[in-house]
Amino acid sequence: MRNHVSVALTGCLLVLLSACTQDDVPPPETPTELSAAVLRSATYTSLYVEEGEILLESGMFEDTARRIVVFFQPEYAVGGLDGDGAPDAAVVLATETGGSGTFVDLAVVLNRDGRPENVATAFLGDRVPVERIRIVDGEVQLDLTIHGPADAMCCPSLEVTRKFRLVRGELEEIDPPAGTPE
Repeated sequence: MRNHVSVALTGCLLVLLSACTQDDVPPPETPTELSAAVLRSATYTSLYVEEGEILLESGMFEDTARRIVVFFQPEYAVGGLDGDGAPDAAVVLATETGGSGTFVDLAVVLNRDGRPENVATAFLGDRVPVERIRIVDGEVQLDLTIHGPADAMCCPSLEVTRKFRLVRGELEEIDPPAGTPE
């Protein structure tokens, strides 16, 4: 009888221990997505300032002395770009430097434990509206309107899709359409 009680108690103890062990294991973490609010307050590389980077506040950077204004555009995409499983982002920035141009850039932002890190930026053009941006299979795809051969700077008319991939920390364009800036 004593042996049966001992076996029963050992069995109960093992069940309790296994239940405790399962509760002690934290569930796998879902990587934090880079929200629009986070992206609108991030640091970005900029060719238009001597310091080489700017910090957006509520989606804008302004240096009145140098007449430079950078705007976070409403078009952005979230998806995997570096293969680590965390959702990264691709954003569009527009920069005005005091003249008639509005210089449009694509900025790739990697997700570093929920913190944004702008690792690569590519110039898209002057006064080129971006209609749509998405991340598909690790590739940034943008539908935008660029200048055709006879277009005035005010009025681009050539609708294209441009595709970029992050390769060794640089943005490489895949099959660029004729006439796109390098």
